[in-house]
Amino acid sequence: MFDIYTLAAQLVGGVILILLANAASIKSRGVPKTFQGLLSSLIDFIQAVFGSKQNDQQGIPLTRAQVTAAFPEGTWQRNAYEDYKAVLLDEELVFPCVYATKGFKSDDQLYLFIDSDDLSDTRHIRTIAKGLSIYLPQARQLGPNTSLVLLAKQNEVNSRTVEEYNTLFWELLNGLAKLDEKPWPSDTPRDIDTDRWCFCFGGEQFFTVIQTPAHQVRRTRYAPGVTMVMQPKWIFDILFSTDAKRAGALAKVRALLAKYDPIPLSPEMKNYGDEGSRESKQYYLLDENVPAPCPYERLSDSEVIAP
Repeated sequence: MFDIYTLAAQLVGGVILILLANAASIKSRGVPKTFQGLLSSLIDFIQAVFGSKQNDQQGIPLTRAQVTAAFPEGTWQRNAYEDYKAVLLDEELVFPCVYATKGFKSDDQLYLFIDSDDLSDTRHIRTIAKGLSIYLPQARQLGPNTSLVLLAKQNEVNSRTVEEYNTLFWELLNGLAKLDEKPWPSDTPRDIDTDRWCFCFGGEQFFTVIQTPAHQVRRTRYAPGVTMVMQPKWIFDILFSTDAKRAGALAKVRALLAKYDPIPLSPEMKNYGDEGSRESKQYYLLDENVPAPCPYERLSDSEVIAP
């Protein structure tokens, strides 16, 4: 009898956890803070009782509070999160993307975890596709520095090269395109080798950055475990609403880059849409200033949208 009650409780708890995790990650301006605090405490309690494995398996994006409640110190998820946090909050060696740091501090970011660095693994592709589908409807309410952050389990010994991770990265993007339930935006070309192409999912344009443990020279693209940040491109319309704001932001970021990276700024870092620019070459940067190859002329069509 005890086992039956335990199983029932786990099933109910899992459903409640999913619902609350989605609700809590929306920082609605109309919801009283007292209610938000109560809801957050309830989520923390449920996560403590029913464990963290369901979040990891089901691809539910988590807030900072949910990550720390779900994953105790010493777990691989918590280690990956703490390493990511340490880079952003380092006051001596300031991370150049100040908007990523702002997004972390303001809790605009959500987090996903995968248990290996094989980005071509269909399990991980499904997890990320689901995470994006949950993230997108609430993204605009999270804040102007929002992004979905993917953190992979760190390898005890890293055997992959920078070039191999590049291939895995593109296999992931192609796999996500196959699982996209919404049509590719009509104003974004499908051909990757154009100045207006960018990755799209769920009808939204994204700017994507990936860090790997194989990077040694370009410090901004190094992380102990694969880390991938997916930013909806509408955030740049907010952050760079005028030419003056854009110019000021770029100057600040590039000045920090010059101090952070021992390698000169990649010549691929150009403005989206400018003649000769290729956003696809900005997503994944090599450890030297040569373009990373893209194995696709265009990503696959969706396999879940009825023809």
